[in-house]
Amino acid sequence: MSPFVLMRKRIAFLFFCVSAFLLVLIVRLAVVQLGQGPFLSDIADDYHFRGVPVAPKRGNIEDRNGSMLAMSVSSETVYAVPAEVRQSGRTREIADTLAQILNKPAADIEQRITKRSALEYVQKRVTPEVAAQVRALKLPGIGTTEDSQRYYPNGSLAAHIIGFAGIDNQGLEGIELTRDEAMRGTPGSILREFGANGIQLPEAEQLYLAPKQGNTVRLTIDKNIQAFAERELQKIMTGQGTNMNGQIPKSASILVMDPNTGEMLALATLPTFDPNNYQEFDMSTRRNIAIQNGYEPGSTFKIITLAAALEEKKIRPEEHFFDRGFYTVLGKNVRCWKAGGHGDQSFIQVAENSCNPGFIEMGQRLGMDKFYKYLKDFGFGQKTGIEMSGEAVGILANKKRATALDLATMSIGQTNNVTAIQLLTAVAAVANGGTLMKPQLVKEIVSPSGDVVVPFKKEEVRRVISESTSKLEREILESVVTNGTGRRAFLPGYRVAGKTGTAQKVANGQYVQGEYIASFVGFAPADNPRLVVLSVIDGVPFYGGAVAAPPVQAVLLDSLKYLGVKPQAGAPLTPGKPMPGLEFPPVKKAATVPSVLGLPVAEAQQALTKAGFKVLTEGEGGYILDQIPRGEATVEEGSSVLLYLGQEAGAPAMANWWEEEDEDIEAILSMPGRVPIESSPLGQ
Repeated sequence: MSPFVLMRKRIAFLFFCVSAFLLVLIVRLAVVQLGQGPFLSDIADDYHFRGVPVAPKRGNIEDRNGSMLAMSVSSETVYAVPAEVRQSGRTREIADTLAQILNKPAADIEQRITKRSALEYVQKRVTPEVAAQVRALKLPGIGTTEDSQRYYPNGSLAAHIIGFAGIDNQGLEGIELTRDEAMRGTPGSILREFGANGIQLPEAEQLYLAPKQGNTVRLTIDKNIQAFAERELQKIMTGQGTNMNGQIPKSASILVMDPNTGEMLALATLPTFDPNNYQEFDMSTRRNIAIQNGYEPGSTFKIITLAAALEEKKIRPEEHFFDRGFYTVLGKNVRCWKAGGHGDQSFIQVAENSCNPGFIEMGQRLGMDKFYKYLKDFGFGQKTGIEMSGEAVGILANKKRATALDLATMSIGQTNNVTAIQLLTAVAAVANGGTLMKPQLVKEIVSPSGDVVVPFKKEEVRRVISESTSKLEREILESVVTNGTGRRAFLPGYRVAGKTGTAQKVANGQYVQGEYIASFVGFAPADNPRLVVLSVIDGVPFYGGAVAAPPVQAVLLDSLKYLGVKPQAGAPLTPGKPMPGLEFPPVKKAATVPSVLGLPVAEAQQALTKAGFKVLTEGEGGYILDQIPRGEATVEEGSSVLLYLGQEAGAPAMANWWEEEDEDIEAILSMPGRVPIESSPLGQ
């Protein structure tokens, strides 16, 4: 090959390599310029432009009618650009000046405004006057920006539902937490151009990106019905409630639901707190006990036992049951509250009398499998799904270990642990025709422009009982209020149905002497329920029918009138004649039981009688082995005290419990332990 040809090939190869390189370079330039250009431009802007965040206004929380429950009010925040502060050489002067205006230590301010960061907040939520004063000083590197803070115009009203937001407007509890994303909004920014040294360029470009306000959350709660409930709770917690006689309970709740939709119209709990100043209240006041605490419901649970027995056709309302004063299960006698029993009665009268043996008979006829089926179907032992954090699931006795005796106690509302929201939801299913509804707190979510973003949709969980069973039980429970133990919830001209309940408190696996959880659940109108109301009062020596029924009566009356539900034609104007043994004596004052342990029987009886108590004895012997209630327990004046007799002083080995229902009122007088005693004179 000639040198000339070889040179031409080399030149061609070199030309090809240069062309390929240029082609790759052009392609790469096109990719960077056209494909990645906007992205790289944003990065460049990030180096040159630094934003001062502008907080959005958090969305409002309203009741179902649009009444304001939580809102955001304008405030301002003082910020610093540390690079500019350091560049000015006036760090100490700036810190001292701000310290006087913001009432903060100068050393803390100096440390903050000299940090190695692009932006630092010096003080959030300052008043407009303070912000104007800071701006007027024109301190280098110091500025103010828009901010907002949460305000609750009704103070503590519905505090456990609403919750509260923190200093950065982030939801911390309640609806503020569960719907935080919907209400948060989108932050804006004030963009300013800075040099590489972090100093703002003179006459530089400035951009304002407006924040976007959050959505409004409209609750199912009715502000007025909530106020009715909290008014009654306030009476209870100050000892001024009906029959409270100055006794102050530990806590109390009133819940109101629309049984047809599952909408919560009120969920009130005391003690409570003011979300405007939540830091100043003990953390225990922020606990939503209606959702997070469980308790043994007592006789209010008999509504569920009755529903299951009617649905499974294990009883007929007109069928008769003979109450001889006790029911024997596995060799143990659980006594009726009425000495000697009620004798022959129909199952309607069993419900009116809240007769323990009659309800135990229902449970035994159902059997363990069916009973547990209805426990699960009515939602016990599982979360209801209400939109509140920390909801408890309750505690059900282990089915595999449960005996016929456990079935007896469960049938009358003992042994199992439920939450107030579970019981309310279950009773609502009985009231609405037999469908278990999911309890709901949010009616809809509305955008700042007024458009409904998320509409309300009722959620049916499952059908539990038939409409015919629901109708029949509503009539029976109406008879309980008109003729039986629930007469303190009677409303002239309205058909009201309901049931009382009292359970002794359990702590560390043992019953607490002299303290009860009194409750009442009712709904109205009984033939077409609009409202279901549950009251639960924790830590009183009185009973459900005496102290828990009157607040339900008051809330029902005011709420029905407020909703425009007129008195019904043909509804009773006075309670009917109660069953024998259901007379209603005045509720007595609380009294302290004297301790008579180890005393001779005659001396013990004399001491108790002198103190105004009735005396019952159990066993044989000349000395007192044990007593129920225990010495120093606080119970209603004139209550019965059971004395265990023996040949010499000592403590019995058996652990026992029972429940007494004195006329319309129910109470459990118990020793530590959970097993019914054969010879106890009183039954649930």
